[in-house]
Amino acid sequence: MSTRLRHWLPGAIMCAASLAATAQAPLPADPCGAGSASKGFLPFNQFDKELRSALTQQDAAAVALLVRLPLRVNDASGTILYDATALQSHFNEVFTPAVRKEILSSPTDGTCSAEGVGYGRGVIWVNASKMGYAIESVNRDAVPTYSVSKPAPRLEYVCQTQNHRIVIDTVESGDLRYRAWRRPRSLTEAPDLTLTHGKQDFDGHDVCAIPVFRFKSGDVTYDVSAALGCYSDTEKPPDGATGDLAISRKDQVISHEWCF
Repeated sequence: MSTRLRHWLPGAIMCAASLAATAQAPLPADPCGAGSASKGFLPFNQFDKELRSALTQQDAAAVALLVRLPLRVNDASGTILYDATALQSHFNEVFTPAVRKEILSSPTDGTCSAEGVGYGRGVIWVNASKMGYAIESVNRDAVPTYSVSKPAPRLEYVCQTQNHRIVIDTVESGDLRYRAWRRPRSLTEAPDLTLTHGKQDFDGHDVCAIPVFRFKSGDVTYDVSAALGCYSDTEKPPDGATGDLAISRKDQVISHEWCF
């Protein structure tokens, strides 16, 4: 896979540095014209704010909600990260200190080209879909060595529904945790709902068995299926779905959403 880094002329770099020194104009909500009026759409200006916060805190779970999987990592060998767990495992190799510095120190005006919206000298490219703006590719020249002094929570699954953005991870104590932000609440704010002491089960049998993360709050149960299992032709999930969220009270489903 070839690296898609843009080559800027020295004059352009000097111009960018000059612009960075001045006050940045408000970022557009939908620079690529993807349809910001659709329900649950993450606008670009909110994406930019959340990305900078997540990279500053080196929060792999938050970044996982801001990328489009599978994620292309363009370097000498070429890498594709297919799920959130792989992203977390390789987070400090993909979003190296050099990559993070390039993004955080490079204001973007949100201009959309044929490749999307670029940051820095093309270190990441951002594009939009029906769910909103997300990182589509990361361009890096090398993988600097990087040590992590404190283990981060292990990411288990991320779920983006029309109404929520959900992260499930295992914290240092071994406890399963559920965090949900109701759209359009920003990831820079506290989650709308945090649940702990979750359990992982499997629903279905044989080839149809799927992992399910189950959390309880009073008489309400939150079941997040991390796969699709088996469905009849009349009950097929929508294209792009990776799982689902079912909320029930006393065994009666009161809400259901597909995860993308």
